[in-house]
Order: sequence, then structure tokens, then C-alpha cells
Amino acid sequence: MITTTKTTMTQTASIKRIALAIFFLTSAAAFAQSVSVGVKGGVPFTGGLSDFSQNGVDVITRTFSNSKEYIIGPSVELNFPVGVSVEADALYRPLNFTTAITVVPRPANTTESNVSSWEFPILLKYRFPFPIVKPLVEAGPSFRTTGSQLTWFSNRGLTLGGGVEFKIGRLRFGPELRYTRWGADAAPSLGVFFNPPSQKNQAEFLLGISF
Repeated sequence: MITTTKTTMTQTASIKRIALAIFFLTSAAAFAQSVSVGVKGGVPFTGGLSDFSQNGVDVITRTFSNSKEYIIGPSVELNFPVGVSVEADALYRPLNFTTAITVVPRPANTTESNVSSWEFPILLKYRFPFPIVKPLVEAGPSFRTTGSQLTWFSNRGLTLGGGVEFKIGRLRFGPELRYTRWGADAAPSLGVFFNPPSQKNQAEFLLGISF
């Protein structure tokens, strides 16, 4: 009962933060010169879980991310004067969750699954005034929700990024690198084993296409 209550409170807090961010973007849209919409996709360089082992009596339990998977989702950007904009993304990222249990001296028994995860970065961006290819930097908060198997994961963090942007016809292309530092996880569950920690440092490559 205690664990269920904490999980519900964490999910409610995350929903409130996302709702506040949507309200902020709606208000800012009234002052924007233009609105761009598009899609972002890419590949993460880091997994969702830290490599973590727990030792018991003749039993070793190891949890880790065995695959980096992919990232994809819609994006909206509010453009202001002098190269400043605010971007909000809704990025779907499946998180790999692998558990290897070794009962000494037997070989490890491994189970693997993907857990749904949605990330919502809200970034202030600045484009340098170059004529054709424009370098850019970005920073802002990120929020996320995860599936029921990883409910203790931190749901807020800080994202930094940089890349370039260029246009071909009416389409705008933006390859970039992003780094997110996630906050502390929720308290571990009660029981024999603790929840394996999430990966606090997240990095990925993204390609955005918008118009």
C-alpha cells in the first residue's frame, strides 16, 4: 500500500508539471512571430538503466540495459525575433530492461523486455546568425513518464544540446546532440531487493524535420 501511494503521487506530480508546461507554451504562442511543426527521430547513446548487481546467498541478480533502441515523436516550435525560439517535443523512447539471475554454480537465466517511456523536453533555443547553415544551442527542463515496470525512475531533469540547422526548399533540417541529466529516483521499494537505479546521464543524436 505504501509503495502504491508513492507511485501514484509521483505520476500525479509529473502530470501537473507537463500541464503547467503546456499552459506556458500556449501563453507564449500569442507572442510568437511564427509556429513550426515537425518530427524528431534518432538514436540514444545510453540505456535507461545503470548496470547494477545485487548479491544474495548463492544468488547474483544483475539489471542493465542491453539495447539502446530508438527515439521518435512530434515537435512544435514557437519562433521569436533575433534567433530565439521555444521548442517542445513529445518523444517516445522504449527503455530496455534486462535482468540476469545467476544461482551459483548454474549459468545465468536472462529475461528481457522493453518498457514504454515518453519524454517531454521544453527548450529555449538560440540560432547564430549565419547565412546558410545556422549553429544553435538549447537548454531547458525535461519531464518523462515510464511504464509500470519502471515507476521509480526520475521524472524530471535538465537538457542541454547543440547542433546546426539548414533549409532545403520549405523544409528545415536540424541534426543535433542532446544531453540530459535526470534527477534522483523515487525511494526504493520495500523488500529483499532494491529497485535498480536509472541511468542519470542520457545522451542521444536527433534529426529534426520541420516546416
